[in-house]
Amino acid sequence: MLWGFRPGVILPLPRSAFSKTSLGKIQRTSMRKWFEAGEWSAHVAHLDRVTTRQLGPYVPPGNETEVAVARVFAETLGLDPAGVSATASFFDLGGTSLDIIKLKQKLAARLQHIDLPIVSILQQPTPRALAAQKRCEYDPVVVLQATGQKTPLFCIHPATGEVLVFVSLANYFVNYRPFYALRARGFSPGEKEFESIDEMVRTYVSAIRTRQPHGPYAIAGYSFGAPIAFEVAKALEAQNERVAFCGSIDGTVFIGDRKHKLNEIESAFRVAYFLGLVDMQQMLELPKRLGARMHASDPYKSVMELASPARLAELDLDVEKFTAWARLSFRLVTLGQKYIPSGSVESATIFYAEPLWGTKNDWLCNKLVEWNDHTRTPPRYVEVPGSHSSLLERQHVASFQMALRAELDRSLSGL
Repeated sequence: MLWGFRPGVILPLPRSAFSKTSLGKIQRTSMRKWFEAGEWSAHVAHLDRVTTRQLGPYVPPGNETEVAVARVFAETLGLDPAGVSATASFFDLGGTSLDIIKLKQKLAARLQHIDLPIVSILQQPTPRALAAQKRCEYDPVVVLQATGQKTPLFCIHPATGEVLVFVSLANYFVNYRPFYALRARGFSPGEKEFESIDEMVRTYVSAIRTRQPHGPYAIAGYSFGAPIAFEVAKALEAQNERVAFCGSIDGTVFIGDRKHKLNEIESAFRVAYFLGLVDMQQMLELPKRLGARMHASDPYKSVMELASPARLAELDLDVEKFTAWARLSFRLVTLGQKYIPSGSVESATIFYAEPLWGTKNDWLCNKLVEWNDHTRTPPRYVEVPGSHSSLLERQHVASFQMALRAELDRSLSGL
C-alpha cells in the first residue's frame, strides 16, 4: 500500500538483528546474506505461526472447483498455491481493490461457468465460499475486515454506490475493529434501485442492527454517504441507541450542489472521473461541449472513447457495465437532490481535504460549517492530506487512517 508493490517477505526482527557499521549505518547487504543463508529461520517460523493464527488453520480445498479458485487466488497475489487455504480470506492474503478486479477477470477466464459480480467476492472472499457461490438476496453490508474486538465501523458508499474505495482503508483495521461497508442496491441483475433516501436509510439501519443489534455505534460516510450516515445515526438515536461516532469523510450535510442539479451527462463524467477514466478538465468541460463528434445522447459511450483501454481492462469495464454503473449513480444523485437535512445527532467529526474546486477555506467556512446546525454538541473539524478524490487512495490513506483511528478512539473511549 505504501510502496506500490508487493514485497516477497516482510519479516519483523528484534532491534539486535540490525547490525550497524561504525558510522551507524545498517548493514543491509549483510542482513540480506544472513536471511538467504537461513540464519533467521527461527524468526521466519515465528512469523508463519503468527500468520497462521491470523488466517486460521490451513484447510485443503475439498473439490476441483475449490482447488481452481485457490490457484487463481495464488496467481493473482503472487503466492504459493499449496499454501492457500480453502477458508482464507482474499483480503487477509493481501488483496486490494484492484486485485479484486483482477481476481474476477481470472475466475471468469479460468472457470467459464463462474462469472461472479464484485459484490460476491466482497461478501464471500474465500475459495470455498466463491466455489459454492449462488445468487443471493441483496445485503447492503460488505465485510471488508472482520477481526478485532472493538466496536465495528460502518462506512456508507459515495455517489458511485460501490464500496471498493474503502478496501485499502479497511486493511489498516486488521485486529483493531471490524470494518463493514454499505453498498447501494441495484448493481446485480434484477435488483430494484432505491425509491427514496428514506427507503435507503431504513434498509441500512436494519442491516446494521442485524450485524450489531445494539450500540454504541460508529457510523461514517464518504462524500454522498456523509448525509446518509447522518440520517442513519438519527434513526438509530430515535430507536434509543447510542451513536458514539458519526463521521463525515469530506462530505457536506446536504447532498450535491443546491445551486446546480447535475444532469445525466455531468453525472456520467463525474463517475468517470472518480474511476480514473477521465481527468478533471475533461470532467468539467466535456459535458458542456458534447457535440456531433461525441455522443450527446449517449454520454457513456463518450466516456468509453476517452478512457484508456488499459484502465478499462483494469476495472473490467465496457460500455454496458459502465452505463449500468453510471445510471445507478445518477439515480442516487437524483434522489439526493430532493434531500433537505433536518434534526440533529449528538456529535459529528468532519474530515476535510482539498475540494474538487474552490479553496479549502471556502469549502470549510461556507459548506462544511453547516454541520454546526445539525449536531447538539459542536462538531470536530479534522483536516487531512489529499483531495476529495484522493484522500482514500494509496498516497494518502495511511495518513487518513491515523486521523480516523484517533477520532474513533476518542469518541468510543476504547470500546
